[in-house]
Amino acid sequence: MKECKMQHQSPRQLFEGFEVGDLKDVLEDWLHIDQFKSKMGRDDKNIVVSFGVYDKNAAGDLVDFLERGYEFVLDADVSTSEVSTGKYLVFVEFLRRRRFYDQLIKVISDLRSASGIKPAKWTFRYMKDTVTHPLTADAIEQVVPLSPKEYRKRFEKPIDAMKMNAGLDIGTKGPFEDPEISNLMSLSGQR
Repeated sequence: MKECKMQHQSPRQLFEGFEVGDLKDVLEDWLHIDQFKSKMGRDDKNIVVSFGVYDKNAAGDLVDFLERGYEFVLDADVSTSEVSTGKYLVFVEFLRRRRFYDQLIKVISDLRSASGIKPAKWTFRYMKDTVTHPLTADAIEQVVPLSPKEYRKRFEKPIDAMKMNAGLDIGTKGPFEDPEISNLMSLSGQR
């Protein structure tokens, strides 16, 4: 097995691949947070951000920029096909921590010269919600769970946690979740 040595490169060095304006009219000024599942781990541990990019090559360059430019980016990838005519998604994973907003703003600020998009213009949507929020520290704090514990508290059912701890698939139904068994238990007075 070959030994792989990674060298940290600062985002400024990577701008050699992005000229001023290279992402202008190609990168959307809004993003989704947690709309997609984490590829690198559990959703309670990682935040997935998706950017819309209207050029496959630019999307690939953005993935390369994100993976090489930031130690805090766990992974970046581009959708395998168009999500709409000419549009690809770039997925970026971060640890679900309170520092997420600062990390995301660092990325967006570094993309400003290539995209022409000012950090204050960015907006986001959370999960499948249709409400658009300004990309501010307050909005992120209010909308996005910023710790694994907050995420589990908001989205996991107690039975899911028990199943995970027991090593069971969360998708399997327990006896109390089966409507027929639940109905029989209600009729017998056990529930």
